[in-house]
Amino acid sequence: MKFHLDGAVSIKASPEKTFTSLSNPEFMVSTIPDLQSYKILDQDHFEAKIKVGISVVRGTVDMKFELKDKTGGNHARLLGDGAGAGSRMHIDSTLDLSPEGEGTKMAWSADADLGGLMAGIGSQILKSQSEKQVSQIFSNIKAKLEATSSS
Repeated sequence: MKFHLDGAVSIKASPEKTFTSLSNPEFMVSTIPDLQSYKILDQDHFEAKIKVGISVVRGTVDMKFELKDKTGGNHARLLGDGAGAGSRMHIDSTLDLSPEGEGTKMAWSADADLGGLMAGIGSQILKSQSEKQVSQIFSNIKAKLEATSSS
């Protein structure tokens, strides 16, 4: 099952600081909800074990992430592939930054392709749960960046 999500968030941190943070695997992994464990492989690759609980699907998913296409201090892609809890998933997301006053506007989009048990849940439930997870990630990014910007 495939679906698309997108949105934008305003962050009270400079585009430079925001891009540097989003390009850092340690920072990115720290924003994932329900993270069980992780391993940084290099500056562009990391792995994460994430707890999932959507409808009847419960367990953990082992994900491999790659940060790529980091260009101009304002664009990057995050690819994620994983399997677990009787499911498999591929996520291709982009992040685009632009100045907004003294802060940054971050526009994002994500295309997800899910198979296995998760794909059988139903598109509305799955999309709704995915939107909640993505919203939590971006709330975490915003909170972390704004906390370090104000100190």
